[in-house]
Amino acid sequence: MNVCTPHTHIVIGDVLITEHCTSSSSEFYYDDAWVTAELVVYADSIIHHIVNGDTVMTYSKPQVGGDLPEGFTLPRGTPLKEGYIALQSESHPVEFRKVEILKLRQ
Repeated sequence: MNVCTPHTHIVIGDVLITEHCTSSSSEFYYDDAWVTAELVVYADSIIHHIVNGDTVMTYSKPQVGGDLPEGFTLPRGTPLKEGYIALQSESHPVEFRKVEILKLRQ
């Protein structure tokens, strides 16, 4: 599992990450392996990626950044407090089953 952040930057530890994709500590799973993946997202504060019960990536402060499209209205550095979560947006085919989205309590 990794995170790809088009037009977005994130913070890992105390470091602003500006690369488009960042790999997690997750092991590689082959074509026929089913895994349990969880994303725990607390608005613009902290995000955890959990695979088979192990936290494989944690980052924070998602914000507008990078090469922005012409006419983009939010300035760089604006915190991202809402938007879309893509389960798969680039690269390899993937299959999903039992997808649930739950609202977290404050």
